[in-house]
Amino acid sequence: MWCSSDAKPPSAGRRLFLLGALALGGCGFRPLYGGGADSGPGRLFQSVRIIREPGELGFSLHESLVERLRPVAGTAPLVLTTKTQLLRSGLAIEEDDQVTRFNLRLITRYDLRRAGAGPSDAPLTDGEVRSIAAYNATTSQYATLVSEREVLRRAAEETAEKIVQRLAVAYDPAWGA
Repeated sequence: MWCSSDAKPPSAGRRLFLLGALALGGCGFRPLYGGGADSGPGRLFQSVRIIREPGELGFSLHESLVERLRPVAGTAPLVLTTKTQLLRSGLAIEEDDQVTRFNLRLITRYDLRRAGAGPSDAPLTDGEVRSIAAYNATTSQYATLVSEREVLRRAAEETAEKIVQRLAVAYDPAWGA
């Protein structure tokens, strides 16, 4: 019932949206981060121990994952392992054969297993994520080094974000996390 002359009935699009929202609720749809840290992926994230890869890139990726997952200190029932491959290629080459722009590609394989699982045990989830970043090489070696390190840090952050998203989507309450 529409009493005011200014009020309009809900549009067909809005009614369709509301009907769709009700239907999704009935089929088991759940918000990815619904319930916060105490449910679903929030519990998973706190239950993961992250194995750090060696080197500066491994450190950056580990720190980015810790920042996003916020694992609880102590023993964790799940272990996340990553293996990153860094590929560097010249993108812009001057007439004198000097490379002035580089592409860095990070290809990271990850797997999530129960703590104490052997290498022959199937992972709970695994996959591969890729990140691409570029930087300019200048005549200053220091500036080029700083640019490369900053690009690697950003690529590690992007990689961590992709891994966390995939873990959240793959989450299964049967994992016991």
